[in-house]
Amino acid sequence: MSRELPLRRMVAGIRSTLAALLAGAVIATAPLATADDLDDERKRVDQELGQLDDQQKELQDQVAQQRQEVAEANQRNIQAVDALKKAQEKLSRAEENLRSAERQEREARELDDQRARELSQAEDELRVAREELNKAVQAYNDLSRRIDQEVSLITQQNGPLMNFALLLTETDAAELNYTAQMGATLFDLSAQELDEAERLRFRMEEAERAATEAEDAARTAKSAAEEQLKKRQAATRKADSLRREVSALVSEKDQAAKLAADALADEEANARAMEDEQAAVAERIKSRMARADELDQQIQERNRKREEERKAREAAAKKAAEEEAARKAAEAEKRSKAERAKTNPEHAKAPAPAKPAAPVAAPAPSSALLRPVNGRLTSPFGMRRHPVTGIVKLHDGTDFGASCGTPIRAAADGVVAEKYFNRGYGNRLMIDHGRIQGKFITTGYNHATHYTVDKGEHVERGQVIGYVGSTGYSTGCHLHLMVWENGGVVDPMRRWF
Repeated sequence: MSRELPLRRMVAGIRSTLAALLAGAVIATAPLATADDLDDERKRVDQELGQLDDQQKELQDQVAQQRQEVAEANQRNIQAVDALKKAQEKLSRAEENLRSAERQEREARELDDQRARELSQAEDELRVAREELNKAVQAYNDLSRRIDQEVSLITQQNGPLMNFALLLTETDAAELNYTAQMGATLFDLSAQELDEAERLRFRMEEAERAATEAEDAARTAKSAAEEQLKKRQAATRKADSLRREVSALVSEKDQAAKLAADALADEEANARAMEDEQAAVAERIKSRMARADELDQQIQERNRKREEERKAREAAAKKAAEEEAARKAAEAEKRSKAERAKTNPEHAKAPAPAKPAAPVAAPAPSSALLRPVNGRLTSPFGMRRHPVTGIVKLHDGTDFGASCGTPIRAAADGVVAEKYFNRGYGNRLMIDHGRIQGKFITTGYNHATHYTVDKGEHVERGQVIGYVGSTGYSTGCHLHLMVWENGGVVDPMRRWF
């Protein structure tokens, strides 16, 4: 924790001291000093003053540099947390898209398999249909040839030349009868085969139609399978692309998470530093309280002794006055007796002593403190989630929203106890107000651009003491007001405002 020293006042005091020393040296050595000695002394003093100016500038530069580093670190923390949130959102969207793409890919593969099964079934049905068609064609052709042969034979046997030939040969009647019966039988068989041929023709046509339909179904199934294969390949390419995108986003999120973790560690370190700062502030306030109580006791003891001395003096004076009055009364009585012997004058009554005036009661102190800025309350005292890191911790004061440059006023009469710069609270100022309603009260003002009063100065209620800013670990212009009761930080709005 670095402190912002009142450099100008320090340098001014040193200037005055050196000037006084120089003047004293001149006066003390006037008979012996020469012009050269005085010039050398003046140069030495000017050189020391120049060194002080350089030190002042260096300290101011260091304070400015530290403030800049705090602001940059704060901005980096905000950016890191914001980048992590965005990376997580992008990753969530990409993962959702990937899940959708993988679901589509699975559905495409399942449909691809279904189309492949349908194609295989269609090809099997086409093969069976073609085999059935070939069998039907073969059976029809075989029957057709046999019928042709039988028809030819019947025609030869039943023709007019056949009857003439029988007359010219020596064939007997029995043989002629057998030949006639054989011809009739062949005719009957040919008629049956013709019926069978008709049935086989219908079967062949049906098989041919089924084969044609099977071919059409096979072509349709093949086309659907090829189209589905393209869709499945497209779905796979999309899923692969999204997998690569998710992988890249995971790396991006991991990097953002690392930066956010660093920012979180920074915030936790800052929180610990602020807790340590709070403990140190409480100890300093308690130390000042103890000193104030000690001074009060010393003052009370001094007043008690003075009161005892006063009462002793009054008692002694009263006793002396009573003795003097008794002596004078005795002398007066003597004179009175002597005079009464001569005359008998009436004694005038002594006037009654005037009643002492009633003491005027001092006005009772106000129980409320003055609000230091005219602004709305933006964040109350208590546990809250940090707006940048998300850490839940105690918000140890009350935030008042106000634009940078808004005047900050003292909440009550008091003495500036501390003034310095802190990494977390920025520019800090603390005012001890002494005991109010029996409690030792200190108010703290944080994040200001600067303050117009210095340590040790007495301030009055409503006096401008600084201006609202956003120094330290702050996300915007506001006043972080704190109140300590007997060294312990409390909710400012609970009873004091």
